[in-house]
Amino acid sequence: MAEKNFMRSTGLLDQCARAVKYCGARVISHVAQMACSRFGIEGNTVLFESFLGKRLDCNPKAIYDFLREEYPGKYRYIWVAERPSDWIDLYGSEDTEVVRFRSADHLKYACIANVLITNSPRSNELPFPKSQLKIQTWHGGGCYKKVGTALNEGAPVNRFITSRQFAQYDYFISSSSFFSQTVARGHYRFTGNLLECGMPRNDRLVNGDEIGRRSIRTALGLAESDCFVLFVPTWRDFGDDLPCLDVRGVKRAFERLGGSNAVMAKRGHYFSGRQQGSFDMDLDDYPDMQGLLLAADAVITDYSSVIWDYSFTYRPCFLFAPDLAKYEVDRGFDVDIHEWGFPVYESNEELIAAIDKFDERGFRSAMETHHAQLGSFEKGHACETVAKLIETHCFGNEEKE
Repeated sequence: MAEKNFMRSTGLLDQCARAVKYCGARVISHVAQMACSRFGIEGNTVLFESFLGKRLDCNPKAIYDFLREEYPGKYRYIWVAERPSDWIDLYGSEDTEVVRFRSADHLKYACIANVLITNSPRSNELPFPKSQLKIQTWHGGGCYKKVGTALNEGAPVNRFITSRQFAQYDYFISSSSFFSQTVARGHYRFTGNLLECGMPRNDRLVNGDEIGRRSIRTALGLAESDCFVLFVPTWRDFGDDLPCLDVRGVKRAFERLGGSNAVMAKRGHYFSGRQQGSFDMDLDDYPDMQGLLLAADAVITDYSSVIWDYSFTYRPCFLFAPDLAKYEVDRGFDVDIHEWGFPVYESNEELIAAIDKFDERGFRSAMETHHAQLGSFEKGHACETVAKLIETHCFGNEEKE
């Protein structure tokens, strides 16, 4: 009883501490917004935040690339980075500036940018000006692991903060009908406008960018005949070890399946530590996740929403989930994992046997069913849809130059 009371009181103290921290951050936000109000909103400035400044990737990067290509010279772009010196690819662009995440410059541009594009919850001290177009692109689709208030059932302060954070956006991009209702409306309690166009980062995958696929494979040093296998484990929220893949056994299985050399690569979640194993490539720092999916001949993951993205290539995807029972208790899923349509295996032996027996036609049918059941919005034109929204907000009905 004493231990239970201690845990209950500790949890209450944590909630109180978070409430105090949140209130303090919101005060900073309001003060910053008042201080920057004299500058006014910069009509053509777009602020991009991706994975809390950790990666130049995902939906914000896809939108950025599309805008620069289709609307040259029309916008000014601000990116925030945890380590700005690492994002050297952006420094040669006259229309783009990189500032440090949660710096004074970040705070300033959060106040004066006309458009905000982000893919995750923001720091609470960052302001949301009323006249700014605020688009939440999130970084996961489908019906997989629980997120948002679904994780905070016993923590009212966390639920309140999550709800307040997402209430600030004007639009929330959605990949499917299921995502709209269960994730955006449900887990994040978003009541604003849903942009049901699919994910901008998936346009390349849906449209089948063969030129891009060949270019990326060449840059990675892959031969045309190589079977490129990508291992992408998700983050474990509770400090558990990542699943230990039998890399050599899986490599041999793919070589039997395709009759050619298999190249095993790994790319971890941006919150995860380094994954150990005898991989041929360590791509943890590779900047373009969708590019890797485009280049891959097969993917092995677990509970990551990367499976939604990759499913539109209809190439082999296996779920390796040796900690499934624990993960279901610790995190949980929106829909039973065995109803997703992807083959699920809890041991290396099962996984290897499944690779040997892979049924390409059956897998494609399962993916088509999965898309239909979730009510997919992925048509390959998401970037264009978002760009038109931004253009209308910034320039009214002015035609594209």
